[in-house]
Amino acid sequence: MEEGFILSNKFRRAVFTEIVAGEHDVVRISKKHRIPLAITEKTVKELVDAGVVKEENNRYTLTDEGEKIADRLKSQEL
Repeated sequence: MEEGFILSNKFRRAVFTEIVAGEHDVVRISKKHRIPLAITEKTVKELVDAGVVKEENNRYTLTDEGEKIADRLKSQEL
């Protein structure tokens, strides 16, 4: 999985960034970024299907691959 998949779409970037920051609630992500809930849910599904986010007990967290991408993105910001 490449960072470009996440960075190439503003919704994926926003949702991924929130999950990296520890936000687990899709509704709160939707409201914070003013993204319609249906689009936020679709975006989370894309991230789950891509293997960078996982769902456990209605909470979204990063997979090991997601953690690696988050680390690479953080190092690029410097």
